[in-house]
Amino acid sequence: MSGGKAQVGIEFMICIIFLIMIVVLLTVYSASKQNEETSIEAKLGSEKLCWQVSNIINTAMYAKGYYSEFSLPATIDGSAYNLSITNGTVMVDYNGHSCIYQITVTNISFRSQLAPFSLCGGDFYINNTQDRVVIGNRSVVGC
Repeated sequence: MSGGKAQVGIEFMICIIFLIMIVVLLTVYSASKQNEETSIEAKLGSEKLCWQVSNIINTAMYAKGYYSEFSLPATIDGSAYNLSITNGTVMVDYNGHSCIYQITVTNISFRSQLAPFSLCGGDFYINNTQDRVVIGNRSVVGC
């Protein structure tokens, strides 16, 4: 009789161990998917930033007397990025990923510096005066 109870105890422990293994595997799988989702969200954040800046610049190019204010985040998902503007493109480099949008501006400057130049986190304004698009900073720019 005691042999039967011991057999049931071993089978019960095997079932419990099997269930624990399944829970561990599901936890590892969901953690990897969550990490992948975070990476994709950060990549989309850099693409969105690139699109927004290029859209603001293109709008300023075609609207004489245009003035707008915009802000750039200090980081994207906690990591630094580089936003570069030339007379034909806006480019965001973020964690080995580059996003490039074409702009139609042929004469753009940041304060008095002609393109190419880089922007980073801060508050900015953009205006179009005398066929020239100028970006200036409203707050201290630390790049």
